[in-house]
Amino acid sequence: MPSGGEAIRYTALNVPWENHHLPRLVIRSSDIHAAGCFTLDDIPNSTRILEYTGERITKAQGDERYDGREFTYLFGVGDGAVVIDGHGMAMFVNHSCDPNCETDEEGGRVYISSIRDIAAGEELTYDYCLYDGDDPAPCYCGSKTCRGSMYTVEELRRQKRAEARKKKQAELAAKKNGAGRNGTEKKR
Repeated sequence: MPSGGEAIRYTALNVPWENHHLPRLVIRSSDIHAAGCFTLDDIPNSTRILEYTGERITKAQGDERYDGREFTYLFGVGDGAVVIDGHGMAMFVNHSCDPNCETDEEGGRVYISSIRDIAAGEELTYDYCLYDGDDPAPCYCGSKTCRGSMYTVEELRRQKRAEARKKKQAELAAKKNGAGRNGTEKKR
């Protein structure tokens, strides 16, 4: 426990929860993105660490609420029609292409659990697996396996195919318009 005037820098005391103790966590500056969630304790593999909490709104409400903003803290639930507008420590768990945590949805609730042993001082991360959107979602995790984006590999493929179709349609339209003009010109 802190002595004298020391500030308490964590949000969870060792309170029993499902036969284990919640680790002490702190929000501080992150090399990945602005602020991140770090553990002050060692966390064993397969430990449920946090719940992603916040207001539940429709995806359309989330899009409207965050229109024009660079960052959001929305987490899609179920089929993605409902999102959680994150509040609390879990909203500070950053994306990584080589994460130490994963998310689990259980009964409409979203939990963050470790997928390996995590040492005290490490930043908690999970793969955001973004699955839709037109905005760039660059990744700054710096891992050796970084794919450069927070989108899933499948979504990146879909976006690449859509861009290729768009480019091909534009080329065909330009060719058609160019041929049409040349074909309608009168010879003198």
